[in-house]
Amino acid sequence: MAFKFSLATVLRLREIAEEREERLLMQIRQQIAQSHQELMDLDARSKAVIAHRESQLAALIPATELQDSYMQLSVLEERRKTVREHLTKLEALRVQQMKVYETAHRNREVIEQIREEKLELFEREQVRRDQHLMDDNFSARKARQ
Repeated sequence: MAFKFSLATVLRLREIAEEREERLLMQIRQQIAQSHQELMDLDARSKAVIAHRESQLAALIPATELQDSYMQLSVLEERRKTVREHLTKLEALRVQQMKVYETAHRNREVIEQIREEKLELFEREQVRRDQHLMDDNFSARKARQ
């Protein structure tokens, strides 16, 4: 007789929910990593603009080029501010999603634990039935002799 777990469907639904929440958490973490990378790229671009401006200052560049470099730095700083704000929101979202994932994980673990306990009980009962059957067979042989 095969083991049948009456809550198998519930367990599968909990596994699916946990996987979904984990995927969402991974997506948020990926967005956070992308935002960190974008901040590093913006910093590198700002440093490149400053270095270019500094090298051009020695060559007596026109004021429009100097003004353009300041404008580029201003745009980069505004973008950096936007990315930082987005990163702050992502961090809050990550914390919230982590809680949702942990709840889904615990819910699945509870059903999984029940399944393991039922399986263990089933296996003990199966061993008991097998032993009883062997005892009956032994007694029947003994009685025939």
